[in-house]
Amino acid sequence: MQLDSPAKVNLSLKVGPLDSSGYHPVDTLIHLLAFGDTVTIADADRLTVTCSRDLGIDPTENLAYRAAERMGVTFDRPTDVAIHIEKRIPHGAGLGGGSSNAATVVRALAERWQVPLDDERVVSVARELGSDVAAFLAPTACSHLVGRGDTLAASLQARSGLPLVLAIEQGAFASTAAVYRMFDTIGPASPTLPFVNDLADASQAVCEATRRTLEWLRAQPQTDSAQVCGSGAACFAVAESTDDAVQLAHAARDHGFWSEATTLL
Repeated sequence: MQLDSPAKVNLSLKVGPLDSSGYHPVDTLIHLLAFGDTVTIADADRLTVTCSRDLGIDPTENLAYRAAERMGVTFDRPTDVAIHIEKRIPHGAGLGGGSSNAATVVRALAERWQVPLDDERVVSVARELGSDVAAFLAPTACSHLVGRGDTLAASLQARSGLPLVLAIEQGAFASTAAVYRMFDTIGPASPTLPFVNDLADASQAVCEATRRTLEWLRAQPQTDSAQVCGSGAACFAVAESTDDAVQLAHAARDHGFWSEATTLL
């Protein structure tokens, strides 16, 4: 079984102050992209996870491995599968690569076991795995999430086909925990329409590469608007046309960035 595992962008990300439980309440609009990883799942003697790129972690720490493990425990089923991830989504970029891979595994196992995705046990596994996972299991490509970002408030009509460009400095990485700590110090960014991201200033303060990427994208003639992807370090820019997006992605690569022209799914 071979499945697409799409990246995401936050079209809106509003973050509240740290609450008594130690979490920040969020209100976010997430849209999946036509760009992403590919996850292959095959029968095997035992659960394994391999990846086309070294992520610097033990395979058992990969969120895809944890997803299979949790599904097996929750449904009391053997997870004797070999999972291979063809990685295209940059790590630590705010594009949801790990969450997407985990959700893809959850979706695949639920399908194998004929369990509906809205089964409360599946929803519970998704919440355990991480805040963005629910968006990748939603029935549409555009989701409104609240709470810790793990509760699906609504599935919305997708804005399919909108051309955009992803960019990140080679080797850049933004720790989500560090960005939230900075957010607690400096507060939310000033609203930047049409894409509000309360973490944008904190991300740029933690990772200079994020600031440089965003400034470069906003200065390009093909860019209509640009914003930080989630907690960074990647940024996205919306272009007027697919041709403009392709030109902008080429210019970004010439500038030394990793970049990809894509569309909203």
